[in-house]
Amino acid sequence: MFFADRLFLDRIPAAAQAGASRAEMWFTDQTAWADGMRASDPKHPDKVRAAAAAAGVVITNAVIGSPDGSLGGGLTDARNRGQWLARAEATLKFCRAADIGAAIVCTGNVVAGLTRQQMRQNVLDGLKATAELAEKTGVKLLLEPLNDQIDHPDYFLTSSDEGAALCRQVGSAHLKLLFDCYHMQITEGDLCGHIRRNLEVIGHFHAAGHPGRHELWLGETNYPFVVREIEKSGYEGVFAFEYLPTLPPAESLRRALQHLEGTEHA
Repeated sequence: MFFADRLFLDRIPAAAQAGASRAEMWFTDQTAWADGMRASDPKHPDKVRAAAAAAGVVITNAVIGSPDGSLGGGLTDARNRGQWLARAEATLKFCRAADIGAAIVCTGNVVAGLTRQQMRQNVLDGLKATAELAEKTGVKLLLEPLNDQIDHPDYFLTSSDEGAALCRQVGSAHLKLLFDCYHMQITEGDLCGHIRRNLEVIGHFHAAGHPGRHELWLGETNYPFVVREIEKSGYEGVFAFEYLPTLPPAESLRRALQHLEGTEHA
């Protein structure tokens, strides 16, 4: 979502120059429609690994399939299990080759004709099978609940509590919850309460201002408070920015860090 006017590999040193030591990517094989890449800019794990190493940036995660399941088939429909697992395996192998430690899992949308319990069972079975692949490759999975009110209509998993319960049921050290503060502010609120009770299965955070999904200070969420509470809990993982910057990307990143640290000046 940052430096979208640049070719993908050029974004990695741009992130480093802006002061970021970690960065994320979306799909490992998609081009223009997925993340602003040009069709002539394919991703290759060796090139991604080399670019990240040269820039001193750790790429923390990629994404397996699209939230609605149109890419990868999703988990909610068992008829798409083979398609999903094939894509998951390819993504995890890319991540391992590129030194990317995790891959985001989206559940897909609700399926007409299935009950919620049936879809949940499909998701659980699919997560167990995907976790087995993750264990073999040594790459972690991050299960992400999303909002279905603004960004992802009909998305299945909209609750961090349900996502955490699924992670616990699978019971794999290679499956964690991705807690996206932007999405969960929309669907649940009480961010700190949900974080505290599910902290042991949370492996990653995303953040954006709501409404608008822009900078952290442009919205109703008190991110400095949320981050302080997360730090008090003992969490030592990544708290990532996933928003559409309204400022030049480097300036936006700098101000976001200052905002969280309480050193920002108007």
